[in-house]
Amino acid sequence: MSTLLAVRKSVSRILLIVTLILTMIVSLFYHSPRAHASVPQMPGWTLQFSDDFNGASGTGVDRAKWIYDIGHGYPGGPANWGTGEIEFMTDSTNNVYQDGSGHLVIKAIRDSSGGWTSGRIETQRTDFQPPPGGVMRVEASIRLPNVTGAAAQGYWPAFWMLGEPYRGNYWNWPGIGEIDILENVNGANTVWGTLHCGVSPGGPCNETSGIGGSQSGFSPSLQSAYHRYTIEWDRSVSPEQIRWYVDGSHFHTVNANQVDATTWANATNHGFYIILNLAIGGGWPGNPTSSTASGASMSIDYVAVWTKGGNGGNPGDPPGSSNYGVENVSPTQAKVWYKPPATANYVILHYIRPGLSQQNVYMTYNSSSARWEYTVTGLSPGQVLQYQFTYNTGGTQYDTAWYSYTKP
Repeated sequence: MSTLLAVRKSVSRILLIVTLILTMIVSLFYHSPRAHASVPQMPGWTLQFSDDFNGASGTGVDRAKWIYDIGHGYPGGPANWGTGEIEFMTDSTNNVYQDGSGHLVIKAIRDSSGGWTSGRIETQRTDFQPPPGGVMRVEASIRLPNVTGAAAQGYWPAFWMLGEPYRGNYWNWPGIGEIDILENVNGANTVWGTLHCGVSPGGPCNETSGIGGSQSGFSPSLQSAYHRYTIEWDRSVSPEQIRWYVDGSHFHTVNANQVDATTWANATNHGFYIILNLAIGGGWPGNPTSSTASGASMSIDYVAVWTKGGNGGNPGDPPGSSNYGVENVSPTQAKVWYKPPATANYVILHYIRPGLSQQNVYMTYNSSSARWEYTVTGLSPGQVLQYQFTYNTGGTQYDTAWYSYTKP
């Protein structure tokens, strides 16, 4: 009997050890900074862009896909990236590197003099937007810097998008639109999602705060595990809307009718580019202190963009949408006109004059000519006017292609 009892005890010990080992393996797989997942398959969606950062250990990002932002701001743009953050962004692999296990690491480092360096990258592409009548999904799997409390003071990781007209201008924020898919400050176990638009301060979008929502209390925490941060920008519904998710759980929505139509059009009727960065200090988190930890990092598993539905194109032309033109009115004016292929609730004209930012205005319906019209001013002979139409019919919004007109 004693021998049998000893055998049973030995088997029990072995089973306990095996169970502990399996538990450790599962824990490491799901919660370790080394865990890696491929870009998900999304049935019914078309993948438009992705990066799962499978480069060799210690290498930088793929420059065909990404741009490094350098310094304390865009050349000619607002200081400290417009937010008051204090770090110097670099393209050094001390700050931005692939870890050889399928992750991009963005690390904030304090130097001996008390200054900070970190990393900020943005996509080469600036054309991310839903197809007319369709949906776009933008997602990243991210583990936030694993610091909390006093050690996290001043940390500000973010995954976000800026409207294409901002690139090269840098002074038209927030009118051109900003979609913050993930923001986090000071090591809180909270995610914030926000749409910025309109004018600052105040305006229809409550700037500089924007139209935001948040979710807290994640287990495992945002700092100890990878979570999926997602927006779905949906043009298949009326009113058009943008929805925010963490790990598939919906926590925030902004509908187009929460602001006036011109503000929404200015903020959304164009492409966007994606940004990943780890800021230090600034107006929201406040500046770091002597207790702030140096060397904490934001780890990105993958970034991806999908689209589905719609009537094709990005942008595209519905059948019959070529009934348009421009008439010369005076040496400085030209009348743009458009006849949609179906009765429209409204028509918005988007136009760009040389050297100036895009304008978005509602056209006026001329019943005598049965067309929508708008007179553009401030033109000079020989200048090229670029223009596009957005119209709404039957609750669905359509965008035409871009056209051009040379002022005689």
